[in-house]
Amino acid sequence: MDHPNGLNSCFQCTSCDSVQGLFAKQNCTDKSDTVCDVVRGYYCRTVAEHDGCSSAERHSKCSSGQRIKVPGTSRSDTVCEGCSPGYFSKDGVNCTAWTTCSENQVKEEEGSLITDVVCSSASRHHYTFIGSFVLLVICSIFVAALAKSQE
Repeated sequence: MDHPNGLNSCFQCTSCDSVQGLFAKQNCTDKSDTVCDVVRGYYCRTVAEHDGCSSAERHSKCSSGQRIKVPGTSRSDTVCEGCSPGYFSKDGVNCTAWTTCSENQVKEEEGSLITDVVCSSASRHHYTFIGSFVLLVICSIFVAALAKSQE
């Protein structure tokens, strides 16, 4: 009891449940109740007397394609925002600028809010094209030779 009130029994001490994101910042005494505060990764949803917290909630996690604009604190939740055009975020923490393919590379895939641009060697495409062309010529010669032998 923190002041005289005519009651015959004391109030029960408040319990700070760690599973609910709370810990005892100040233990209960015969004249004051327990003061709870939030554990790391949580924020206070309901403020109690004496700057304590009576209920807490886990910080929100930002989604892929977003970044943390304002990190969560013991008194506020995380604030997220979408990545700007030309940026991506796989993990929902930071936005990273898309890769710019060099002049020796070819863009194979466009970037998105959650994936980077995919670049590949331009020479590899060149060799793939030449290889396909050579294979086509060989097949054409083979088909022509086969047709000629059947005449």
